[in-house]
Amino acid sequence: MNNPENLSLIKRFHNNPNAQRLLMILAIVYVLSPIDIVPDTIPVVGWLDDAGIILAEIAQYLIYAKNKKEAFEKSVQQNEINKDKGNQ
Repeated sequence: MNNPENLSLIKRFHNNPNAQRLLMILAIVYVLSPIDIVPDTIPVVGWLDDAGIILAEIAQYLIYAKNKKEAFEKSVQQNEINKDKGNQ
């Protein structure tokens, strides 16, 4: 289960903007769909699974945005270092 190849595949999936779009679309379809794990006809409990899906997708997107920001900042920092080395 902790195979490094599996972990790199998961990491690539998390950093893939197309995968993020797909997850967002699937979350929206699930919430709007009349077919749920817990039917919406059950008061409160029926809405909790929809809320859980939305919260999970928001958390996933925030992790993606944080990773994207860190990668951008790292590339800017690396460019500054390379630029300084070129000026010496």
